[in-house]
Amino acid sequence: MTRWNLFGVLTVIVTLFALTAYAIAPNGVESLQYAIRATARTSFVLFLAVFLATSFARLVPSALTRALVRERRYIGLSFAASQLLHAIALIIYIRIAPEAFWVGRTPATNIPGSIGYLMILLLSITSFATPARLIGPANWKKLHLTGVWILAVIFAGSFLTRVHHHAAYLVPGMMMVVAMLLRMGERFEG
Repeated sequence: MTRWNLFGVLTVIVTLFALTAYAIAPNGVESLQYAIRATARTSFVLFLAVFLATSFARLVPSALTRALVRERRYIGLSFAASQLLHAIALIIYIRIAPEAFWVGRTPATNIPGSIGYLMILLLSITSFATPARLIGPANWKKLHLTGVWILAVIFAGSFLTRVHHHAAYLVPGMMMVVAMLLRMGERFEG
């Protein structure tokens, strides 16, 4: 399988997952809510794979973990595709049911997500050779390191601030915190 085939397969899986979630809901508004949740979950899994690739390769060296490191770019672009589907579902949901979307929200509550989408856009664009070359290797490294950490904090905050709505949010929230601790632990190894 070529690397772009990996991207294609992962993107098709994400799309099928979102469409299945959409199809099983009892009505249009809930269908969008299901699709939003589905793409949030696929995005989280893909992000964790990218975020922890190097940590996994150091902790459990194997052909699989080395492949994960080698394929980070395409998994990361699949994450971006999942987030694009998530954004499309959110936009449609906001247009169809704005009263449901804005319950308990203010424009300020959308700031982390907006920052996250900006980072995803920047990381995606600079995942290609010409933009990466234009910003240079040192700036590329700084951008990608900063970008994934911003996204990690947004994921952790997004899950952990929802625990009071449903205790199940604690699991992915704590998974993200543990992932962040693993990444920080790499810096102190020696």
